[in-house]
Amino acid sequence: MNVKQIKELLSQVDNPALLFNKLLILEYIDGFSQNQNLTEKGKDKKGKDKGKDKRDEDVKKIDYINKFKEKVQRPEPPPKVEGYAIEKFRLKTAYRLVIGAGYPSFIENGFMFHHVYGIPYIPGETLKGLARAVFIFSVAEAIKGKFDPSKIEEGLSEEAEGISYQIPEKISIILDNYTIENPVETFRKIFGSKKRRGQVIFFDAYPVDFNPSEHFEADIMNSHYGDYYQSGKAPADWLSPNPIHFLALKEGIVFEFNLGLAPLEPMEDNEEKLLLETARKLLEVGLKNFGVGSKKRKGYGWFK
Repeated sequence: MNVKQIKELLSQVDNPALLFNKLLILEYIDGFSQNQNLTEKGKDKKGKDKGKDKRDEDVKKIDYINKFKEKVQRPEPPPKVEGYAIEKFRLKTAYRLVIGAGYPSFIENGFMFHHVYGIPYIPGETLKGLARAVFIFSVAEAIKGKFDPSKIEEGLSEEAEGISYQIPEKISIILDNYTIENPVETFRKIFGSKKRRGQVIFFDAYPVDFNPSEHFEADIMNSHYGDYYQSGKAPADWLSPNPIHFLALKEGIVFEFNLGLAPLEPMEDNEEKLLLETARKLLEVGLKNFGVGSKKRKGYGWFK
C-alpha cells in the first residue's frame, strides 16, 4: 500500500487517527493473505522456486501479526498507580452538550472526539480552567469587588503580596456553602503559580457508557439575520433564515470525572484529602452552574 492509497483512505473516514494507527494493519494482513495463494509457476532455469523465499518471509510476518492481534484482544491488566491520591465522581448532562464546535470540520461546526478512543470527551485542561474560574470568582465575591477577577488571577498566579493581604483567611465557594481556609495557599497548591507547580491533576472526563446510535442528536441553529451580521444590511423580516445543523450529545449522559493529587511536597495529615475535596467542590459548582462547551447561555453543557 503506497502513500497515495493511504491518503485516499484517510479522506474517506471520520476518524483518520483511528484508521492510520489501527486499521491500516488489516489492509497489510489482506496483502499477505493474497501472497499466500501464490502458485509454484514462477521458477528459474534451475527449477528453484522464485516465490518461495518471499512466501516464507510473508508467513513469518503473518505469524507476528497474529500474535500482535492476540495480544491486543487480550491486553494485560494495567499497573496500579501508587503514590497518588484519587477522587472521582459522576454527573450527567442536564441538557445537550456540544464540545469542540469550533474545531475544523467537513461540516459547519466541528465536534471533539478523542484521537485514540474515538468517543466524545471533555479535556482535563477545560475542567481545570472551569474550577480555577470558580475559585477566582469566589475570591472576588469575598473581597466585595475591591479588585476585578483578572487582577485577582494575576496576583494569585504571580504570588503578588498586594492582593494576598486583601483576601480573608476563609472564603466560601460561590453558589455553595463550602468553606475554603487559607485560600491563597490553597489556590497555589491546587492550580500552581509561576513559581510552583499545581498538585491537583484534572483528568479528561469520559462518558460512562457511550452508544453513538443513541447518544448523538442532530441539532439546529437558525440565523435569521445573516446579511445583517455579514454585510451590514438592515435586520429586516424579509431576510431569509440560514439553518445550520450541528452534532450534540443528548441530555442524561453520565460522565465520570477524576482528580488526582501528585505528592510534590510533604503534606500535613488529611491535607491531601482536603485539597482533593476542595477541587471537587469547585469543579462540581462550575459544571452545575456554569457548564462547559459551546452555547452555555442557551442551557447547553450544564450538568446535574
